[in-house]
This record gives sequence, structure tokens and C-alpha cells, in this order.
Amino acid sequence: MLFDDASAVLRNPQIRHLWPLVEALNPQRDGVLAGRPIVNLSFAINYAFGGLSVGGYHLVNVTLHVVSAFLLFCIIRNTLNTSKLGDRFAAASDGVALASALIWMVHPLLTESVDYVTQRTELMMGLFYLLTLYCAIRALAASRPDRWNVAAIVCCLLGMGSKESMATVPLIIVLYDRIFVFDSMRAAWNRRRTLYAGLALGWLELAALVTSRAHTVGFSAGVPAWTYLLNQAQMVAQYLKLTLWPHALVLDYGLPRPLVLMNVLPQVALVVGLFALTGIALAVRPMIGFLGAWFFITLAPASSFVPIVTEVGAERRMYLPLASVVVLAVIAAHRCMVRVPARARILTAVVALPLVVVPLGCATIERNHDYGSGISLLQTTVDRWPHGRAHFNLATVLKQEGRVDEAMAHLRASAADNPESQYALGSELYDRGEFGSAIKELREFVARISSNTASAYPTVAARNLIALSLAQQGDLADAVHEFRVASQIDPGNANLHGNLAFVLLRQKDFEGARQNYEEYLKHQAGSAFVLTNLGIALQELGRADEANQRFREALAIDSNDSEALHRLALPSGVEGRR
Repeated sequence: MLFDDASAVLRNPQIRHLWPLVEALNPQRDGVLAGRPIVNLSFAINYAFGGLSVGGYHLVNVTLHVVSAFLLFCIIRNTLNTSKLGDRFAAASDGVALASALIWMVHPLLTESVDYVTQRTELMMGLFYLLTLYCAIRALAASRPDRWNVAAIVCCLLGMGSKESMATVPLIIVLYDRIFVFDSMRAAWNRRRTLYAGLALGWLELAALVTSRAHTVGFSAGVPAWTYLLNQAQMVAQYLKLTLWPHALVLDYGLPRPLVLMNVLPQVALVVGLFALTGIALAVRPMIGFLGAWFFITLAPASSFVPIVTEVGAERRMYLPLASVVVLAVIAAHRCMVRVPARARILTAVVALPLVVVPLGCATIERNHDYGSGISLLQTTVDRWPHGRAHFNLATVLKQEGRVDEAMAHLRASAADNPESQYALGSELYDRGEFGSAIKELREFVARISSNTASAYPTVAARNLIALSLAQQGDLADAVHEFRVASQIDPGNANLHGNLAFVLLRQKDFEGARQNYEEYLKHQAGSAFVLTNLGIALQELGRADEANQRFREALAIDSNDSEALHRLALPSGVEGRR
């Protein structure tokens, strides 16, 4: 289990029971699986059979992928046997379909979707996407098409509950019908309007589900559409490069960057050129154009102008788009061999296919090794596509492994790009007793996030550490100021009141200490330390009875609290020493 698997599986209370189903179909709002109830249910089924044993989760992921490859084989074969293509491809339909499905299935670009347990979202969406299309195709030739139409609609609804990228499947089916089956949209509508209407219901379902993820997706998420589009031009070019040469794969491409057109002009030219070629092909060679349309349509939900603020790109987004590139390459290879004698053509294909599949499979095996640990996976990201979040994530895992010095180096490397790293660096410096350096990093962190309206919690956490560092250096007045500023932001924060009270006690501001300890106790149960210190403040203020009561409460928690015992033994009216 890696990274998001912790919240999706290890700490997910909604997968602990299969019944009632409403719990398994109700993932935590704003969580990793928010708006994806079908995937959450699949994890609940996994948990029911094998608990948290990771093998079962990987087995399901691999099975889903293999079934999807089989569906892709069936879709390609059936399409090549349609009346519009059968005269050219019927004899080779099995071979083209098998080659395409095998290459797609073992391609290293899909390892993230299969190996990373949480990305079952992509696998299940892809499975239901292909199932929906397969059922729609089968309905065309069935004597009782209603059954296949209902199956297609059900699969569509299940896919919408797996991932938002499923939204494009109705468009793909309409385009498929128009290109491969019907001579006009009127004919397609007259024959298939019930299916189209049923598939459109999925959009209503998706609209209801997507609200739980609105904070990370959409035009209000904080990234301008133009900026995101320029980032996507760069990412699409990267995906195409990895399709042809799947080397140096990356788990995390980081956040969208502030780009201008000149930064990515070659990539933009490539994407625009391919998009234009797709449009021309749809008009001139529509069956080839369909493959280009499949690529852009299936990729569009995650890689267009609609911003996704949590990541600029992800190789798992190529799960379905890759299929069109592979099919186009296999068909091109087939067309190149049509003039070769049949026996020689079969021999050539039998030799050529392993020459492609085996190296791809070996590259996939090699990539699988990277998923052996969080450190190895994140190290490849830092090495191949360095950015602030990659360094920060690697630092976090290294620290958990006790490799603190290495973690500190990565935090420093990422601080300029990632404010969260600067906070972590300041916190680590505080833990090391390097208070001056901690204050410097934490003050810079507060300045960087001050314009962010959602930064109240990290601001308070940073100011708390700044104040504690100042107190450790003996600068009590500035420490009190920092605590008070933080308390104004978060007046109900018990730890702030407790820390401020302790510093005020050291300053002999006993009334201020009393007030803040009392405020602390309104929000959190008192420890022996807090109750004893409150008792001291009360005793110094001459409120002996109240002080003694607090000392007794402290001793009830820790009967060996020497300060409480000493203070309780003092004669009434006699001040103690602290």
C-alpha cells in the first residue's frame, strides 16, 4: 500500500462492512474516493474477503486489467468485421485485435493504473467504458437488442460511479455508430435513440456525484483555464513520447506551473497539429479519424482546459487513450504487409509481435520493481521529473524510515517550490533545537501563504512554532505576541492557550496565565502539568482554595507530581517557588 492507499483502504471506515450497502456506497466526502462509490464498494468486497492483505487488492487490479484487454480484443475484432470494414479486414481481424490487445495490456505506461491500488478508479472506469461500448456494439446485431442496450446503460451508470472520465462514453458510442454502422445521424437516432437517452442518464448521475470533488476540479479551483491548457500541451506531448518510448516513467508530475505560450510552443504545435489531422481524417478517412477522436475525447476530461489543481498530469490518464495509438500502429503495420504473400505475412506477424510485446513486458516488469517501496518510487520521480512536491514526499518517507539528514536535504531542495516543505523544514529545525534557523524558515513560510484565504490552519501552526522557538531563546515578549496573533486567527485552539499560559507564567503574569489555562480547559481535558500550573497561577494570585483544588485534580492524574505535592503542602497565604 502506497500514499493514497492509506486513506482509500487502510483508514477507510466505509469499506469495513458490506452491509448495509449504503455505507460501502458512501465514500468520505472530499476524500480520495469521493464521488466514486462503485470503487469504494469494490474495496469493501476486497476487505470482506481478505482484510488489509495487499495481495488481494493487487489480484483484483490485475484481473480488471486483463478483462479490459479481452474486451478491447472483442471490440476491435467486431469492428473490423462490420460491413464497412469487413472486405478489407475480416481475414485479419483476429490477428489485428490480438496484437492490439496484447501490446496495450503489457505496455509500461499502464503500470500506474494497475500497480497503484487506489488507481483502481482508472481500471474500473476503463472496464465499464469498454463494456458499455461492447454491449452497444453487440446490440446492433442481436435479435433482441433491448437486453444489450440495458446492459450498456447499466455499465455506463456503473462507470460514472467509478470515475468522472466516464462522461465521454455516450459521445464515443454516437461517433462509433455514425462512422462504422450508419450512413447518417438520422438513421442512427431512429435506430438507437433509446440507448442514447439511457446513456445520457449517466450525466445526471455524474452531476450529482461530482459535487463532492468540486474543490479540486473546475474553474473555481484556483488555476486559470489558459494556464492549465498550456500545461496540458506539455503533458500530452510527454504521454505520446512515453507511448513510443516508455522509458523513465514518473508517478507524480507535480502541480500546474505558470506557463506562457512561448514556453511550450513546440508541444502546442504538436497537439494542435494532431487535433487538426484528426478533424481532417474524420472528414476524409473517418475510420482512421475515429482513432484520433478516441484519443482526444477519452483524454479530454483530465487533460483539457478544465483545471485539476492537485496534479498537472498522470500517466494513468493514458489508460484508454493509449488503445487508439496502439490500434493505429497495428493497423498501419498490417497495411504495410498486405502485399506480402499470405504465408510469409503470417510468419512475419508471428515473429514481429513478440519483438514488440516482449520488450514492453520486460519494461513493465522493470517498472513494477519501482513500486516495491515508497522510497524507490519517489526517488525515481525526483530523478526523472524533479519538482517541489516530489522532494517533499520523498523527504516525508525518508523521515519515517529514520533517514532524517537525507530528508532535510530534500526539504531544502523543495522549499523554494513548495511552501509545505518550508514549514516541514522549520518544524524539523525546531525539533533539532536550531531555533534561530527554525524561526527564519517559519517566518518566510507565513509570509508566502499570507495571501491564501485557506491558510488559517498552517499559519497558526507556524506561528505556534515561532513562538515556542522564541520562548526557547528567552525572548518571552515576542513569544507572547506570536501566540496572541495566532489566537486571534484560531481562538478555540487549546494548544495555543496552553502554550501562551506557560510563557505568561514564566513572565510572572499570573492572571494572564490563569485566563489562558482556563480557556485551554474549556476545549481539552487537563493534564497533570496543566492543572498544576493553573494551580500555581491561582496560588500566586492568592486564591488558595481554588489552587488546592487544581493540585488535587493534578494528583488524581499523576500521584507523583512533585510540584503539586509541594504546593499543596504550603501553608495558606504562603507563596511557593517555581
